[in-house]
Amino acid sequence: MVDYSEKVISLVKKRKDLHPDDPAIQTIWNEMVDILKENEQSAISFLNQCGEEDLYWLSEIFEDLSSEFQSRAFLDCLLQLQKKYPDLDMEQDIEYAIQSMED
Repeated sequence: MVDYSEKVISLVKKRKDLHPDDPAIQTIWNEMVDILKENEQSAISFLNQCGEEDLYWLSEIFEDLSSEFQSRAFLDCLLQLQKKYPDLDMEQDIEYAIQSMED
């Protein structure tokens, strides 16, 4: 798990340093999704341990993760994170997680 967390946080740091229009962002997103989608419970546990700033950057891939997991557990995780960090605007991510489960 430690290795897993370090990889994702390292990718978040790389992402923070990129210009908003940098095409490398997509590559970083894909890498983060690939790591996190391997195990939903580990991903949820990891997200619950993240601080607000890291979650802000990770929220860019929440739609992709919702699509991968299509689960109540991931939706509940997003709802808990929204309560924990009300300044993060996760409304669309939550809506997408609900839609993913219905599809």
